[in-house]
Amino acid sequence: MMERENIKVLLIEDDQSAADLYQKMLKMAEKPSFEFRWVDTLAKAREYEKGETFDLILLDLLLPDSCGFDTFAKVKEQAQDTPIIILTGSDDEALAIRTLKEGAQDYIIKEQLEYRMFLRTVNYAIERSRIHNDLRDAKNDLEAKVKERTSELQTEKEKLQRILVETIDALTFALEKRDPYTAGHQRRVAQLSAAIAKYTELSENEINGLYLASLVHDIGKIGVPVEILVKPTRLNENEIALIHDHSEIGYGILKDIEFSWPIAQIVLQHHEKIDGSGYPQGLSGDAILLESKILCVADVAEAMYSNRQYRPAIGIDSALEELSNNKGIIYEPIAVEACVELLTKKSFKFE
Repeated sequence: MMERENIKVLLIEDDQSAADLYQKMLKMAEKPSFEFRWVDTLAKAREYEKGETFDLILLDLLLPDSCGFDTFAKVKEQAQDTPIIILTGSDDEALAIRTLKEGAQDYIIKEQLEYRMFLRTVNYAIERSRIHNDLRDAKNDLEAKVKERTSELQTEKEKLQRILVETIDALTFALEKRDPYTAGHQRRVAQLSAAIAKYTELSENEINGLYLASLVHDIGKIGVPVEILVKPTRLNENEIALIHDHSEIGYGILKDIEFSWPIAQIVLQHHEKIDGSGYPQGLSGDAILLESKILCVADVAEAMYSNRQYRPAIGIDSALEELSNNKGIIYEPIAVEACVELLTKKSFKFE
């Protein structure tokens, strides 16, 4: 995917000193270069949006002629697919989180503004928008091919599906660049999930589907603010709720792609527990796909094996103790037994 030379940014902010600071930080970026437009009222912004197309909108919700969620709704209505990053004060964080649920890309707390975090958030919002458009175009291309060439349907479908998989893999890579503490997490989970599935004698086709679902199981974190993903301290209730949304966000990204496996459902259910204590649907027992139960076990084992920004690695022994103590309670017994066997006898190693 080629990067464009100039990224067009519209800043909607009534504080000139803040606008100067944002522009200065964007000019400091080595790549890409940013073309900057600044307006200080909603009315001026709406006029700009009529005549120009932007790659990103930075939006302060408190303007002289509009404030709060109404500001976002009006800008979003006209901006359509243009990614919007909310600029907010710490006392407006709940309002910023509401805009995320309604389609904002991310938010930045002004009092905590820091150059690297600001630039990472901006670049990631643009990259996510590009990849989303690629996914949409690939899906549309697939649908057109199916209609036009029924005699070659299977060949074309498989080819385009590979393109979709590669695009989603690129999105996964972008997510890992956004959150350096979990770099490689999805690939390691995929390796362990596939090993568990093979040990439990799932078919080769089921193993392939689970491996692919595991590669993208956290893709929904694309909708979680960077500040929360890399926060070094305990999350508050609002932040935890946003993290919990990632299963449903991932499902939303994947559900319309015509895979040969139930990828979207596996991703949606990978935090469900067999006693019904998981999320997002509180499913239990056989209502949860076996692939999701395996993915859940592999996810727990890898998470405890690896370092996180808020703690060092807990270790394999602690992971195995957690899984064994809760086998048949919240974790699928077959999956736990396979995981313990693979890790204790050292027939499996994370790469």
